[in-house]
Amino acid sequence: MRRSLVFFGITVIIGFMLAIQFYTIHEPKARDTRDIWELRKDLEKVKKVQQELNSEIYKYERLVDEYTGTDKQGQIETLEKTLKELKKEAGITEVSGQGIILTIEPLLNDEALIGQPAIKIQPELIRRLINELNTYGAQEISIDGERIINTSPIREVNGKTYINDEPLSELPIEVKVISMDAKDLHAEMLTSQSGEDFAREGLRLESALKDIITLPAFEHQIRVKYMQQKEGA
Repeated sequence: MRRSLVFFGITVIIGFMLAIQFYTIHEPKARDTRDIWELRKDLEKVKKVQQELNSEIYKYERLVDEYTGTDKQGQIETLEKTLKELKKEAGITEVSGQGIILTIEPLLNDEALIGQPAIKIQPELIRRLINELNTYGAQEISIDGERIINTSPIREVNGKTYINDEPLSELPIEVKVISMDAKDLHAEMLTSQSGEDFAREGLRLESALKDIITLPAFEHQIRVKYMQQKEGA
């Protein structure tokens, strides 16, 4: 069992490194126009990712040691603990922590909108916002009460934007984000590209720093396409 876990971990790391190398080789060459401060900022982000990867490797090495060094009851407790952590990472449990609340609302006041068609938030705007939040250190995200996970569908159906197969509510809409460095995330979102993108669509993106916020669990069925239950399991 230990050999299998270690082999799996090594395989994942090698695959990740090969993917980065492939992307680097095939990325079109372009002139780097970043100044020294932008380069330092990007370097800090790379260091942060490296630290997170090292932390993950250490965590699973400890898990292997804990599992192989205990009796059957201890192994069961270790597996239950691991299952609880995996459920949390998968987004199927409620989670709380420090973070920010983004409010999406009309750029103009209500009186200026009288007689005007309702503003619709395009799915692409939502995707760009999620990508930018993840870039700046978001750990967990919910939009309009819907928890965002890796497989969350964001699409347009009959002219209306849906998240997790649920239609977006009328404006204003709240985006709740948990982050280990909420202050830095808040500062980034005050001058973010997403703010400009939303403004071009007649929308305002406001950020508020919060000491504690709670995100709901993902309550929909998680669809898995490429896995099958092992016979006899």
